[in-house]
Order: sequence, then structure tokens, then C-alpha cells
Amino acid sequence: MIILKNGTVVTGDGKTVLEKASVVIEGEKIIDVLEHLDPSAEKYAAEVYDCTGQAILPGMINHHQHGVTFGPMFASGAVSPGRERIVELLDRNLLQGHTTVMNVDGFVTMDEVKETQKAHPIRIKTATTHTPVNLEAGLRCDGAGLEEKHRTMTVEKMLEEGAVCIGEVGGGHTLGGGGQDYLYIPRAVKEVTGRDINYLQARAMKLSVLGRYMEESYYDRDRVAQALKENDLDSFLTPEQTREIVLKTTMAPVKVALEAYLESARLAKQLNVPLVAHNAPTSMKVVHEVARMGVQRFIAAHSNYLFTIEESLENTKKLRQYPGVIIDAAVHDPFGAKRLVAVPDNLFAFFREGLADIISTDFAAGTFDSMLEAMQHGVERGLLSLPQAVALGTKNVADAIPGIAPNLGLLQKGYTADVLVTAYPEVSQVKYILIGGRLVAKDGKRVA
Repeated sequence: MIILKNGTVVTGDGKTVLEKASVVIEGEKIIDVLEHLDPSAEKYAAEVYDCTGQAILPGMINHHQHGVTFGPMFASGAVSPGRERIVELLDRNLLQGHTTVMNVDGFVTMDEVKETQKAHPIRIKTATTHTPVNLEAGLRCDGAGLEEKHRTMTVEKMLEEGAVCIGEVGGGHTLGGGGQDYLYIPRAVKEVTGRDINYLQARAMKLSVLGRYMEESYYDRDRVAQALKENDLDSFLTPEQTREIVLKTTMAPVKVALEAYLESARLAKQLNVPLVAHNAPTSMKVVHEVARMGVQRFIAAHSNYLFTIEESLENTKKLRQYPGVIIDAAVHDPFGAKRLVAVPDNLFAFFREGLADIISTDFAAGTFDSMLEAMQHGVERGLLSLPQAVALGTKNVADAIPGIAPNLGLLQKGYTADVLVTAYPEVSQVKYILIGGRLVAKDGKRVA
């Protein structure tokens, strides 16, 4: 038996906080949550953790992550980053307090997921996009990581073997998003000119050619020339070269990727499974079309990202009118690296307006900040309460995707003991992490 005693217990239900309470664990299960622990119980415990002045929370369920399985990455079917990098990304998730993570690189197969699970204590779930149109979009963008088994797998078989939803349909690679900025456009520029560029320069190229809504008709030579000059690219790139690079890398898969939304939505309805789809300016119209189709659980991913604040709020309020739509707000990296998202203003606007149903980290080129850090900053600013914040990353996620975390997401008698002990109120500072009642990390390090 393990006892976590005298902490501030945030149960995950969105409203309950128990001061100086204790969580009692036997084997893999929570056997009690007590406001008044009988002191004599401690003598029967194998371990007692004094959590005075600390918070006790359910493990976070990060439902939107890339690069966490030994298989191809992204909607583009890119080559796996390799075992070492994948374990690094799993460690980053775990030590941030995410005890369950869902891979949304939809072309992986269940044998790859199971093999990854053997290498790491975090709970790993997966989504699937093994459909003909999704495959075509990936191949038009990249597809270098796809083997025969990935190309011939089906959604039905993946669900039968343990996948929990369809997704991520679309993505920053096939729909002209961040993946183009930090991967495909820089790679193409290197091939053409021999020069290295950063993701901000790549983004400037893309937007000057296609605009924020990825439209070929947007091109204007003078606008592109000005963007090249402003971003120190004019010495080795012409507007014509820039247009050719952007059209080749970015536009080739876009139309097909948008068609994949409707194909995937029909399948999600038929099979009665959740659907996770990339929500961005490029896909906004088709996202609304899918919402009108009545998918029972349609998760509009990272709805706060890539839009302006005003656009994201307006678009999300319209989406929420459709039954079955679940709004995901992604953290990205505004508190740490600030590479893809420099400021958290859009996320905070969602907190303030109560528009987020669930939250996730997304990938942010591998520099994602933790869900707990986003929660902490939101609570500090008075945008939502700590119980409300914790529910966004625990119970709400388990409810939105029923297969992702069965019997998890709450600190309640009978639930599986995935539990965090953190500083309080600085909940992003994680001290202990237990998965299934077993200590797996302490003070920022995995326990062997």
C-alpha cells in the first residue's frame, strides 16, 4: 500500500479540491481518497509520501502528440526520427506530468506502438489515418517513411487491434502549416541553393506566396520580393524560385488532404469512433462541413493555433454550435522555446472565454511546453480555476476519446492510480509521477 498524505487533492472532476487530503493506493488502484486519514493506517503502508504544501493530481492525458512511436511521422508519412529521439520525446512528455500520450501520426501500425510501449513506462495510445485519400496526401507531400505495411493497413484493422480514434486528419505538413516551416521548405531551399534557412524565413516565404489561406492566386511578385528582402533571403533566392519551391513543397498535397476530411468523417460516422482533425485557416471551411455531418465526437485540433485571436474566437464559437464538436486548445511552446508560438495570447483567450473543452501540447517541432504549465499560467491570471484547468487535461479527455484512458483521469476510489505530486500552486513543478501505482519518475528524472 502507498499513501500520499496531507496534500491539496484536485480530483479532476472540474470542481473538487480537498485540502490536506490523502490518496491511498493498493496495487494499481486508488482504494480511497480521504479528507481525514487515520494515522494508524500508515503502519500498514509500504511507502508514505508527505505531500504537505503540495498538490496531488491525476496524471495528464496528452491526446495530441507526434514522434512518440517507432514509425512514420505526421500526416506526410515522414521518416521516423529514430529510437533515441522518440524516447527523448516520450521522456519530455512523462516528466511534464503526461502519464498517457496519444500518437496522432496516423500511419503507424499497432506492432510499432506495442514495440514502443516496451521501451517506456508512459501509457501510449494511437490514432489511425489508414485510408486511401489520407495516404495519397501523405505521398504527395513526402511518404519516405511509409513501408508496405503502412500503405496496406486499414482503419478497421487498426481499430480492431487497439487504435482508439481516427486522426490526425490533415496536418502542418500536408496543409501548409508549421511542418512546412521547419522541415520541407528549409530542405527544399537547401537542395536548390545550398543555403540553410530558419523556420521564420521559411514561413515568410510561404506566406508571401500563398497567404494565410494557402491560395495560389495570392501570388504577387513584388510582395514576394519585399518579403525576401525583409528576411535576408534576396541574395540567394528570386521571387520565381521562391514561388516554385513553395508550390512544390506546400501546395501539392493540400487539395487531396482536404478531401481526406470528408472520407475520414464518413468512416468515423460509420464506425462510431472519434475523429481528430487539423483545424487551421486552410482547413476551416471543410472543418465546418465535417461538423455539419454529425460525427458523434469530432475533435477540432489546436483550434487556437494559426488563427488570429479574433478569427480563432469567432471560428470556435461557430463550431461549438454543432452537436458532437469538441474543441481542443493546444499549448505549443510560448513559455519556453517560443519557436512556433511566441506568446500564449490565443490560448489565454480560449481560457478566458471558456471555449476549450480539452487541451493538448501538440508538437511544436519537439519543443512543446507542458499542459500543467499552461494550466498554471491560466490560473495565475484568473482565467479559470485550478479544478477547471486540470479537468481539461484529464477527465474531459477521457470522456472525449473513450478508448484513450479507460478508468483514468480522476482521483477517485476504484480508478487506476496514475497520480502526480506537484508543487502548489506552481503545479508545473512535478515532484513524483506514479503510473499504475508504481513510481516512474522523481524530481525530474525517470526512476529505473
